[in-house]
Amino acid sequence: MRKERSYQSAFTLIEMILTIVVGGILVLGIAGFVELGTKGYADSVDRYRLQTQAKFVIEKMSREVRHAVPNLFENTGDASQSCVRFYPIDYSGFYAISGADINFIVGTSGATSTNIIDAGRFLIINPTNIVDTANSIGLESSIVSISGATYTISGAASSLASTSVANRHYIYSNDVEYCVIPSISRITRNDVIVADSVESGDFRYIEANMQRGGLVNMELLFSQNGEETSYQQDVQVLNVP
Repeated sequence: MRKERSYQSAFTLIEMILTIVVGGILVLGIAGFVELGTKGYADSVDRYRLQTQAKFVIEKMSREVRHAVPNLFENTGDASQSCVRFYPIDYSGFYAISGADINFIVGTSGATSTNIIDAGRFLIINPTNIVDTANSIGLESSIVSISGATYTISGAASSLASTSVANRHYIYSNDVEYCVIPSISRITRNDVIVADSVESGDFRYIEANMQRGGLVNMELLFSQNGEETSYQQDVQVLNVP
């Protein structure tokens, strides 16, 4: 009786080598695809971060400019940086002249005498430019008294350089200065870094004239990974005499 032999199939050496080569090519292709996707995602994240910080700086600065004492702006930069300085409004309200004294109230419900009567705060009326800070009145306790909601500055009426048609006053204290420093690719607010990756930029105050109010011009160029994004905005300085 003839016996049949059974044979088991197996890979030859050539087939194994071809399998390894093809598998290696597939792995390299997949790795390259994953790397490309990861790089694209990372670039998108970096681009979004750059745009977000640019919009943050512009929006924050715009809001501060709109809530600053009218016309108390000046350009303070030099050849290495472009800066603009201004004074945020701490409090505002209305005043009246009573003999030699100035009586005033503030329009902020949270204001207290300890907030207002402070040697570091100043009251100014109808400022037209930065030099008018010389005409501001210090609110030290020796000359300011309070009765109810009304504050009185004794003997200050004669020091007023001008008056307001709307009887408005502004109280300010510390100044704010924004700077673009291209040499270190930074934007600072009072020496605190608020943005980076700045290729170039300019903060410039344009004084008011007969046709328009004052303007703060912002021109910023951000650069990252070979991509450049440019921003330009004019912010009107509010002027309430």
